[in-house]
Amino acid sequence: MRRLNILKRYLLLRLMIVTPLGSCRIDEIEHSSLLNRTLSYTHCTKEVIQLMNYLIGKEKLESPFNQFCLSRAIENDKPMEMDPVFKNTFDKTNVFVIEISSMKKYEYNGKYLSHLAVDKRMRNRDYLKTPQDIMEKTKISLQTSDEIESDILEIQKLVYPRPILIVSHYNVTVENHKLQSRDYLITLLGEICKKHNIMFLNPTTLVSQFEQSDIMEPDLGHINPITKHIVHTHINMCVSYLSQKRNVNPPFLHTNI
Repeated sequence: MRRLNILKRYLLLRLMIVTPLGSCRIDEIEHSSLLNRTLSYTHCTKEVIQLMNYLIGKEKLESPFNQFCLSRAIENDKPMEMDPVFKNTFDKTNVFVIEISSMKKYEYNGKYLSHLAVDKRMRNRDYLKTPQDIMEKTKISLQTSDEIESDILEIQKLVYPRPILIVSHYNVTVENHKLQSRDYLITLLGEICKKHNIMFLNPTTLVSQFEQSDIMEPDLGHINPITKHIVHTHINMCVSYLSQKRNVNPPFLHTNI
């Protein structure tokens, strides 16, 4: 019987599908469905919910939103059509890894655009592909803490009973001071997840023994391959645990440092 249970767990892990929704920092984890890389990288909770609703057919992204709400469509400079494979992959997902790295939302006519569509700070200058009318009418604002908490619970509801792992951005310092907005969001996510018994991972705690210059790229947003390996290994451990346990107190809660 023990050997049979071990075999079942082994097969479960082999057949598992993990869907990461977030940035490129998490798209190479084990068993990844690569839906984020295929469709769109997300950064705030509003983008995650919108993408989830799109995948399950609850929300449509028609022109121009099927281009400017999806980062892959922006990069390819053409609208993206819904493929049944996307929904099928979402439906078959066993665990969701949700990275929340920003409180900023870009809203246009009730939809949330990818920052690539309107952010003039981006080096690749994708915003030049966006019609001027959309650029001018896009409202940029910060989410409130209550809004983020409500959104996380909505995300949990959208995928229930499948578990989620919330991952934060990396806490960095500039001129010996932490980036205030990033530090605030990381702390907030830890508090929300602890309150609602959701597994949370702050990657900063995993690489705290290294110099910042050794783990982060100069833009302080991207991470190097060594850091990815360290963090992905831990995400994989958390995912393995979540795939076998339900409704338990998460043992890998990493708080802010």
